[in-house]
Amino acid sequence: MNIEKVDEAVRVFAVFSGGEVNPVRFQWAGRELDVYAINGRWTDRGGGGCTYHYSVQSGEETYYLHFSSGDLQWWLDQVVVA
Repeated sequence: MNIEKVDEAVRVFAVFSGGEVNPVRFQWAGRELDVYAINGRWTDRGGGGCTYHYSVQSGEETYYLHFSSGDLQWWLDQVVVA
């Protein structure tokens, strides 16, 4: 298993419904990746807003994304390659 730190702003297609935000597709490194599963989610509150974190599955890889409500930006934090 290899963990690659990324820390890059990314474009995410997400569904906002029922008080939840769910990423369904994102663009990174010239590729468009579909989210097949959300493995986990957690929220950090403070600093003038909320940050919504996600562990998502796309293919064999796990990606850690977060959405910052303060600047309305999605970020790719890291990718775990099996």
